[in-house]
Amino acid sequence: MRKSTPLALLLAVVFITAGMGQPLVEEGKLAMSNLTPLPFIAAAALLFFSRRESIDAGLAWFVLLFNLSCLVSFLIFLVEYGWLPNLPVLLFEDVEIAFCLLLWWFGSESPEAFRAAVKMGILASIPVSVAYGLHDLHGGAFWFSDGMDDKSQGAVLLCSEAYVLIRFFGGKLGRLAGAALYVASFLTISRLPVFFLPAILLGLMRRSRLGAVITLCAAGAAMYMAVAADNLVKDTFLVYNRLSSVQVIEGADSTGAHLELLKAAFEIKFTQPLAFVFGTGPDNFSKALSMMPAAEEKLEGLDPQLVAFAQLGKAPLHSTPMQILLDYNIAIFLLFVFFLVRTFRFLILRRNMTDLAFACGFLLASSFYSLHNKPYFYLYLTTVALLIVIEQRDEDETAAAIVPG
Repeated sequence: MRKSTPLALLLAVVFITAGMGQPLVEEGKLAMSNLTPLPFIAAAALLFFSRRESIDAGLAWFVLLFNLSCLVSFLIFLVEYGWLPNLPVLLFEDVEIAFCLLLWWFGSESPEAFRAAVKMGILASIPVSVAYGLHDLHGGAFWFSDGMDDKSQGAVLLCSEAYVLIRFFGGKLGRLAGAALYVASFLTISRLPVFFLPAILLGLMRRSRLGAVITLCAAGAAMYMAVAADNLVKDTFLVYNRLSSVQVIEGADSTGAHLELLKAAFEIKFTQPLAFVFGTGPDNFSKALSMMPAAEEKLEGLDPQLVAFAQLGKAPLHSTPMQILLDYNIAIFLLFVFFLVRTFRFLILRRNMTDLAFACGFLLASSFYSLHNKPYFYLYLTTVALLIVIEQRDEDETAAAIVPG
């Protein structure tokens, strides 16, 4: 446990700073949340190799295949269209893969220290979120971004923090803090928190004797308030809906711009043989839009500033699954689908409806927004998966101890 304490403290810092996603310099992408995982990676890797642990051959082959496929994509489109390789994005993804693997190893080896770091880190991040909220309010903003450069990303982070506290640390403090974080997620004026509502309600019902009654009452009250304030809610989300993430566009135009982006990415993938087989390479969507002039013209009418951003290489796709489909070769994409199917199969076979609801909510949120370019995406997916496995392992050991040998 003593050897695990420094790693646990470093991991707690990662959770505390997970919401610090705003760029450190103007026009840059490097944020504090990108930097704090590095000390944990260095310390965990040093401890891992000092114990002469061996790297799983399957994982090593996956990392090698992933990098080679991305480099091949970069090279092909450099030769074919003159696209400069976006190597920093590939480096970021490699760092996050290494972080996930070392986090899983640490949590498996020291589950108590891991759980302590998770709880301490999330609770300690709440004052940070409050500070960002006061800063946004002082700056005249009418929504809360929780330190992110986009409010919807902040909303998903708050929902993930709320779920972990409610589901896995279900004391009175955990439930109260988790409920407060979930309520705060609606201050972002993003509709993505709605996807997490079933998981939050199921988590509250699971963690308290009176949870079912309290949760049903709360759900009924929320529905009544939604109906009573129907026009106000609709008008609020209409005004501040921002699917393009470039400028504020209202009503059907925002949905139309989003669908046109997805349609353009889908057509690029399945009408361009090179893109289908090799992928366009990480973060090359803006460049790939030049393949589809018709889509660009349509987007020009819906969101001209988005097209201008595309010409600068900054157009967001706003769908993590679609981004993975477009960026990587078909084999890598099928591997991700395989892992996703196995995850849902694991939860369904164990009738784990609470975590299944969270998985569905997270998948839906990521389908309507690009989340994989933020470190907390990897942090919370790995953390929730590991907490589920640790809990399952403890239950299996308890059951084995009860059954006579």
